[in-house]
Amino acid sequence: MTLFMQQIIVPVDFSDTSAAALRFATYLAEVMDLDLRVVHVFDSLVSVAQTLRPETREKERNRLESELTAFARKHTEPVLATFQGNLDSLPVLRATAVEGLPAATLLGISEREETALIVMGGVGSGQGLRPPGIFGSVARNLATRGGCPVLLIPKDSGFPAVERMAVAFEEPADLRTFTPLLRPLIRGIRPAVRYVHVLDEDESRERDRKEEFVVVSFGPDFPSYTYTFDELPPGRVVDRLVTYTSEKQIDLLVVGRKRRSFLERLVHPDHLSPVVRAGSVPLLIIPFLGD
Repeated sequence: MTLFMQQIIVPVDFSDTSAAALRFATYLAEVMDLDLRVVHVFDSLVSVAQTLRPETREKERNRLESELTAFARKHTEPVLATFQGNLDSLPVLRATAVEGLPAATLLGISEREETALIVMGGVGSGQGLRPPGIFGSVARNLATRGGCPVLLIPKDSGFPAVERMAVAFEEPADLRTFTPLLRPLIRGIRPAVRYVHVLDEDESRERDRKEEFVVVSFGPDFPSYTYTFDELPPGRVVDRLVTYTSEKQIDLLVVGRKRRSFLERLVHPDHLSPVVRAGSVPLLIIPFLGD
């Protein structure tokens, strides 16, 4: 993946959590020099229109787009104001209401070349909203199947600030896949970076991984050369990472996700889903090709 893509996409369901996601995305768009597109996906069958007539669908779309624009300005302007005259330019902001099924529509957007990153409210954040109860399932769907990196913002997230970032990995070589996104991200937000690995019971395998990490970390395509390296004792990865992020006061956790064919997904459990469900800090999920 190369970062020639220019947009951060923010799906909005008008909840407090999607407002938090929009604030976080605005911060990232500015420090990474990316444009910002705010999207609301609506289904006319469950929207106020309750009709399939073309003229009514268009009227509903225009109404939602006006509301979405106002929502976007309300939550982006306070973030931009914190830069207090230090901006060379403002991110281009577009607000779009799109008719369709949220999961399928956003998965399609995630595959587009211009989509650098999707930032959205995490699992369970959209209950009782428009349409009811979809945002949690859509977030999980994008996190485990999307074609671009996805940043999930938990409920009750405050003003965007990342002082401590943890990058969790299984195989050291996987870290090279993170570089195109993480380098500009780290350069923009300047956090303290920690690489974290949950040890395997196989000591021989772990010795090989440690040696490989040293080689990868001195290579030209490593995300950040200033870092702390933490090894966690063997155990359930989800539990170890949740405890670790709390103890180290991590502001952003980065994990990788291997893409698998449909058949492989059927026979291999997706270990990412429990991490998504347990997330209590912003979680950045970066897809990469498995072996």
